[in-house]
Amino acid sequence: MEFFFAVFFLLFYYLRPQDWVPGLAGMNLVKPIIAIWIASFFMGRSTPSPLPGLLKTPHDWVILSYFAYVVWMSPDPSGAFSGFLPLVVFYFLTVQSITSWERLTTYLKWWMIALLALAIIANLIPLGIDPTGGKVYLEEHGRLCIGTWLHGNPNALAHSVAVVLPIAYLLFFWKGTSLGKWVYFPLSAGLAYWCVFQTQSKGGFLVGAAGLASIFIIGRPKMVQVFVVVASLTVGMGALSYLPRMAQMNDLRSDEGVQGRLLAWEAARVATKTHSTGVGWGQFNAVINWKEGNKTLQIPKATHSSYVQVGADLGQYGLFIYVAGLWCAMHTLLRFRPANDEEDRCRRLLGVILLSTVVSGWMINRQYHTEYFLLIAATAALHRLRMARAEEPSPALAAADDEDLPEEDPEDAEPVRNEEPEEAEPREEDELVPAFSTGKPLGTPPSKPFWNRFGAVDLAVCTGLTYSIFWLWDYIITNL
Repeated sequence: MEFFFAVFFLLFYYLRPQDWVPGLAGMNLVKPIIAIWIASFFMGRSTPSPLPGLLKTPHDWVILSYFAYVVWMSPDPSGAFSGFLPLVVFYFLTVQSITSWERLTTYLKWWMIALLALAIIANLIPLGIDPTGGKVYLEEHGRLCIGTWLHGNPNALAHSVAVVLPIAYLLFFWKGTSLGKWVYFPLSAGLAYWCVFQTQSKGGFLVGAAGLASIFIIGRPKMVQVFVVVASLTVGMGALSYLPRMAQMNDLRSDEGVQGRLLAWEAARVATKTHSTGVGWGQFNAVINWKEGNKTLQIPKATHSSYVQVGADLGQYGLFIYVAGLWCAMHTLLRFRPANDEEDRCRRLLGVILLSTVVSGWMINRQYHTEYFLLIAATAALHRLRMARAEEPSPALAAADDEDLPEEDPEDAEPVRNEEPEEAEPREEDELVPAFSTGKPLGTPPSKPFWNRFGAVDLAVCTGLTYSIFWLWDYIITNL
């Protein structure tokens, strides 16, 4: 039952029926979902966790630290507590609900279904079928979006739907059936492509290209990875220039939208320098001075970057924790070695979604959206499944124990005697097998424990990534 609510909430988050279904308009459904979801664990959990406990992985500790930092550093701790708590709750509920490889695979399939549903709803708008009310924006601006809070602008819709292309490839084409390769994959990819094309989102095109390139990089030989990167930076970038509005990438300085974002980035950078811990969760709002003829207008402007917004809101330390969450997910996927195709598929799918999230973070504001926590939760679930595998008894040892116990015919059994047993001569196998056998052939080095502690290397990597973000932030402001 708990996994049903995990999937239900995933669909609820992306589709947001309360924004367009008449009977649900204006209703706050988050709290009832949390209550029923939690109750499902107490009424009868269908599958126990492979690694019982709330704080068992580095991901868990990072999310908890993120929550504590946001509340502690906020000028309104009670407001930050009540606002940020549901995100943390959804993280832990999702981790506890994904308790098997089958569930993880199913969850990622439903993730694609949710995004594909967005593409279908959007593609129906030009045909006159508009349940969400997105046609008004299409008629005024000529770009596609749907009428929900999450995807009420073309860029947001494109960044979400663009991920369908690589996900559909991994689910249906990569080691898939004939039906998946020649029916499901082309249909899903075609719907997603046409939706993103109509949004005319430059960022969406870049995210889609990065996702497609990643499926030929993750898990591939080094030479293939190098070839794909080179081809993407040359042929791929040339192909992108033929998409709508991509020609403007050659002259970003004259783009008014880009100019406004840069002014917002400058204001946010000033906030990071004057407030090392930020101005508070959700408190930074950029206001820029914009000249219209002889008038100077003060216009609120979004930063259009998750990293920039987190840096201004939470300072360099908050940005460090935000990056640490993404790094923990990446570290797990880099260290994980799949045992079969299903595990490999999960690893690749999570890698694609993670890479798309990292790239999108420079172009849209989704720093406090639930999908960040759901992505890390799914990766933490994979991490727990891998840790549970390490704690299971070795099949080789069990087989060896069974071989050491000869089968005995009950009729041939001798009666029990009270005589002192003679000391048996040691067998050759007993002399060769060490006392603490690993169940592996002699001479085989012990397997390295799976990563499960945020150590000095992780601290150094996250510090380097945080300062790299600030460096690139300054570079773009100065040179763009």
